[in-house]
Amino acid sequence: MSNVMSMRFVPGLLAALLVAVAAGCGQSGVAGSAGAVVPESAVAYVSVDTSFEGDQWRALSGLLERFPDGEGLVDELLEKASAEAGLGGGADLRAALGPEVALVVLDEPAAAGDEPPVVVLTQPGDEAAFADLVEGAGAARAEVQGWQAVAETEADLERYREALDAGSLEGSQAFEEAMDGLPAEALARVYVNGAGAGGLTRGISPLPLDASGGSLGAAVVAEDDGVRVEGRAIAAGEDEAPELDAYRSELVEEIPAGAVAFLSFNDLGSALEQFAGSLDGGMALPFDPGEVGGLLSGEIALYVRAGPTVTLLAEVDDEQAAIETVELLLGLAGGEAPIVYEAFDGLLAVSNSQAELDALRGDGPRLGGDDRFAAALEAAGMPDETTGFGYVDVEAAIPLVAGLAPVAGTADALPEAYLEPLGGLVFWGEPAGDAQRFSLFLAVE
Repeated sequence: MSNVMSMRFVPGLLAALLVAVAAGCGQSGVAGSAGAVVPESAVAYVSVDTSFEGDQWRALSGLLERFPDGEGLVDELLEKASAEAGLGGGADLRAALGPEVALVVLDEPAAAGDEPPVVVLTQPGDEAAFADLVEGAGAARAEVQGWQAVAETEADLERYREALDAGSLEGSQAFEEAMDGLPAEALARVYVNGAGAGGLTRGISPLPLDASGGSLGAAVVAEDDGVRVEGRAIAAGEDEAPELDAYRSELVEEIPAGAVAFLSFNDLGSALEQFAGSLDGGMALPFDPGEVGGLLSGEIALYVRAGPTVTLLAEVDDEQAAIETVELLLGLAGGEAPIVYEAFDGLLAVSNSQAELDALRGDGPRLGGDDRFAAALEAAGMPDETTGFGYVDVEAAIPLVAGLAPVAGTADALPEAYLEPLGGLVFWGEPAGDAQRFSLFLAVE
C-alpha cells in the first residue's frame, strides 16, 4: 500500500491484526467467516479474530502473564494502536475493527517491483470509529455484501468486485481441501492458492505452489501451555506430489544428548533427484544426482550443540562411497572452514568439530533419552512416526545463536527471565491422504 495509507490506515486497522498474529491465538468460530466475500481467484487470504474476547484471548493473557511485565500487555498494545490511529482508546479500536479483519491479496503484481493489490475486509461495530480510521488515509472504501472493503485505489476495489462476481471461497473445493480438518477454534486462518501465487513467489524460493495449482491452509491457535500452528499442503497433482512416507527416527538414539536444535528427514536422495529432473535443460548440476541421491536414501539428521557445533549425520549403505561424495562436494564448495568427517557403523558424520565426532563414537547419554527433548515432544503431541520433524530448545538456542550469553557482573546481561518461560519448539509433518499435514508447537511453561 502507499505511504499515505501506512501513515494512518495501517497503524490503526492493521496494527491490531499484527498484534493478533504475533500473539497466535483467538476466539472460537470467528476467524475465517469472511470467505463468502473473498474471491475464489485470490492468491492469499488471511483472516484474524479482532474481537479480543473469548477463551483463546484468555489463554493468550495467561501465556503472557508468565513473562515479566506480561500482565495486561494486550490492553496496552491496543491502547497504543488506538493512539496511533487517532482514536480514544482500546474499546474504540475494538468497535472500529469489528470481530474479524481479513486481508485479501487479489493477484500478482502487474509489473516487477510493484506491490500486489490488497483489500482489507471488516464489519465494524462502530461505523463512525471505522470512518475515523480510514479518514485521511487516501484509501478507497465501499460496502460489499455487508462488509466494508478498503483498498489503496478505486481501481483495486473494482478489480476486487469483478473477481468476486466470478465466485467466492465459499464452496470452493480447493479452499475446503486446504482447510479441511484444521482446528475450529483459531485466531488466524491463512489460505494460499498456488494457481495464482506462482508470480508472488517466483525467484524467492522453490515453494511447492506454482501456476499448475496446489494450495496451503493453516490455522493459529492458543493453548494453555503454548501456541500451535496446524496446516495442510495440497500438491498440484499426483505427478507433482513428493512421496513422503512416515518413519520413526532412529538417529535420535545415535546423537549425544544436549542438542539445542535437531532436524530429521528421510530419503533426501529422492527429493534431490526430483529437483534435478525439474531443472531446465540448459542447467546442469556439477555432480551426478543419481549417485549422490543413492547415498542419501535413509534418515538424515542435522543438529546443533553448545559451541556452537553443527553436525550432519546420515544413514548410509556404502561408507567408502559416502566419504568420496563428501570430498567431492567439499571440493566443489571450496572455502577454508574447518570441516571434519568420518564414516562408521553405517553412518556418515560431517561436523565443524572433531570433539563432536568423538562424542558420536562415545558411550555418553543420547538425545532420545534427554529429558528436555522428550518433554518437548510430549507437550507438542508429536506422533511416533512423521514425515520429518524438528526441535529447538528455544531458551538455550537464543543466546547461542544470537551470541547473547550473559557476562557475569555486567548490567547488560541477557534478561533470562524473558527466556525462562519458553520451552521447546517442535514441528513435524505427517501424511493425510492426498495432502501433507504439518504442525508446529511452541511451549510456554
